[in-house]
Amino acid sequence: MKRSLIILLGLFLATSMFAHEVFMSAPIIVPDGQADEDGGWSADYVGLSWSAADDYCADFNITQVILHDDGVIGINRAWKQLKVCDFFDIRMGKDQYAFGRLTSGKPSKNLQYAGLTVADAEMMVKLLGNVSGLGWSFYYANYDAGDAAWYIYAADMGGRFTYSVAGANLGAAFMMDATSAAIVDTVTFEVSWDDPESVMNWEFDFDYTIAEKANLAFQLTNIDDDNEDTGDMNLYALLHYVPGFDIPICGKAIPYFGYITKDDVDDEGMGENNMIIGLNIKPKDSAFVKIEYNMDSAKDALGEDIDATLDLQVGFTF
Repeated sequence: MKRSLIILLGLFLATSMFAHEVFMSAPIIVPDGQADEDGGWSADYVGLSWSAADDYCADFNITQVILHDDGVIGINRAWKQLKVCDFFDIRMGKDQYAFGRLTSGKPSKNLQYAGLTVADAEMMVKLLGNVSGLGWSFYYANYDAGDAAWYIYAADMGGRFTYSVAGANLGAAFMMDATSAAIVDTVTFEVSWDDPESVMNWEFDFDYTIAEKANLAFQLTNIDDDNEDTGDMNLYALLHYVPGFDIPICGKAIPYFGYITKDDVDDEGMGENNMIIGLNIKPKDSAFVKIEYNMDSAKDALGEDIDATLDLQVGFTF
């Protein structure tokens, strides 16, 4: 695997457009009884990425290769974009579903430490364009997984629209998930297929900067769990101070506050929530430090309140 990594690096050696990064984290305050309560650094992410806007992207997760001799290279994204005409481009390869305002789960791409939902990536064909300031994309993703006796085939189709008006960036997306499950006769082992069931997921988001001081980012998401008895909506709101302030030696610090809802134990949307308060510090243009306090409304397995946590994350891009 190490040899594969060397070959991979060699393939892109001549490319100057890159954005590699390394991030680590360490718990400062953790709930009693957790495995990591004694602290210590853990590798969050080690990645290599080469890209050119509107041309190509090759983005790899090599965290497991660095940590383990038998680790594998993860392919986050790998696509090529072609300009078809003046109205739209076509992108082919492994790319992210156009669903939600966050386009990356990488630590360097996000203000906060707590993980917000980021759409998965899959093999797809995606059309992209912009008409009078209205950005749009439509995609068809084909996913196939399973073994010889049973597999689930899903065809995901969706789209996203973006528009900026009066200083606000608006976004909305939908995703149709059609699944068809195999039914295997236990005697003859003949395979038949049930009727495909389609569910429609959607989201709405915006971010707006008030007087160049405070930025509010919001997203409301509905993920259909095929259960009519539970709610499917969740949301998050993230507020940060845009100018930030200088800390001697440490550099510029941006304070932020977030409210994030999630399903409860009964799969009810908005049943639980996390509130986060943090500082995102940039001692250098290529370095990041995050300190975040996280309060969770959920209960543990014994029905007790979960203690708040305080985490430190540091990293750099190169």
